Amino acid sequence: MVKKEKAIEKRAKLIIKYRKMKIRKKEENGDLITYRLVKKDSSYVMRCVSNRSNVGIADVRELRDLVHEIKADGGILLTDSKYTYSARHNSPRMNIELIPPTIPAFDIFKHKLVSPAEILNDEERNTVLERFNAEPYQFPKMGSKDPVSIILGANSGDIVRFKHDSVTAGLTETFRYVV
Repeated sequence: MVKKEKAIEKRAKLIIKYRKMKIRKKEENGDLITYRLVKKDSSYVMRCVSNRSNVGIADVRELRDLVHEIKADGGILLTDSKYTYSARHNSPRMNIELIPPTIPAFDIFKHKLVSPAEILNDEERNTVLERFNAEPYQFPKMGSKDPVSIILGANSGDIVRFKHDSVTAGLTETFRYVV
């Protein structure tokens, strides 16, 4: 049991780190860990649920109510088990992001085959589109369910920059359009 709780906390910390969030408060209550997070002017609630056979719509509603209660901008639900169909189907309407249990508990950006990545802001996005004289959909595509997209918090329509360091080419950048 302790092993799963540690893994889920590692996954939560990875998401917090790469989405550039700060922990305002952490509460532990049995198999629930609740983080109150801040990113620039936005606030979020992340709930980690462990040691359950599945996570259902009741858990999603409970997080939604907590988000409304503290007037946060959104919620993130993280678990080491499966989500029910109802939870997966209804969470987008409730502004709750479900993190799949398949996201690794190790830092994927430390692997030699995964380059550092970041989501472009609006100014950088416009500069890149001008530089290449292209529309976003003309860039190579990357799924919104890709582990890199999930960890960074990339949504459909975002452009992600990867920085590669090569012996022959030096530092290069590539871009992916999230679909």
